Amino acid sequence: METFIQYTINGIITGLIYALVAIGFNIIYSSVRIVNFAQGEFIMLGGVVEFYLLGLGWPVFLSLLVSSVFVGVVGILVYFIFIKNTKRPTELSLIILTIGISVLIRGVTMVIFGKNAYPVGNFLSFESINLANLTFSSQYLVVFFVVVFLVGILFWFFSKTLTGKLFLASSLNPLACRLFGVNVSNLSAMSFFISGLVGAIGGAVIAPISFVKYDMGLMFGLKGFAASVVGGFGNNIGAVVGGLVIGISESLAAGYVSSSYKDMVAFVVMIAVLFIAPEGIFGSKDVERV
Repeated sequence: METFIQYTINGIITGLIYALVAIGFNIIYSSVRIVNFAQGEFIMLGGVVEFYLLGLGWPVFLSLLVSSVFVGVVGILVYFIFIKNTKRPTELSLIILTIGISVLIRGVTMVIFGKNAYPVGNFLSFESINLANLTFSSQYLVVFFVVVFLVGILFWFFSKTLTGKLFLASSLNPLACRLFGVNVSNLSAMSFFISGLVGAIGGAVIAPISFVKYDMGLMFGLKGFAASVVGGFGNNIGAVVGGLVIGISESLAAGYVSSSYKDMVAFVVMIAVLFIAPEGIFGSKDVERV
């Protein structure tokens, strides 16, 4: 029983990070109808910049803040340099473009920081916590509370504030928004900023658990995409549920079957859900397939 609890808690922590990636997908998709496959690189950049600033002796909170804003600005640059300047964009061309951006960010990071994996210390002063006779890294607490806080803030922003509702309105009818004086282009850029910010925070808090490497964002991005599909693309509650389903399934499979199959589980779960409910667990049947 203790082993099962250990695997489940490990899966919850990993699943929360997948949920953050999935929410990043949703923010951009819900605002500009783009599936951004560079989302995993936002996670990686957050971890790498956090590692670099901590190495300079910066305090944890300040390095977390600066690394998150930095990646958010990278998101804005991605929008204005690549997405906005695409001639006659189609859904397929934009997907291919974001894959290219992902490879570009990964390559530049590899050139600057090399191919090594770098350790990052826990954010808290104590190394471990004891729960039900089990010992976990203290970083699990940081991941849990940061992700829960972020999900709550994002839910409030998109459902309760006028700006948040404008994001959704601009994706449904951008022409009407322009007629009412809304700057749709700035809203789209802001969606990339928020998505980068959220991804970077996820990368920074998971860094002490998973190490930091130039290609760490690849699997996080793919599994976050799978979590978004499982939960229902565009639904943030679904993203959290999808992330937890994949994270726990992955951890149990790695623990009871073999860690060799760990990376395969997310996609097996995604395919199974697509067969049973193509719109995802919380998805709308009106979601446009791309």
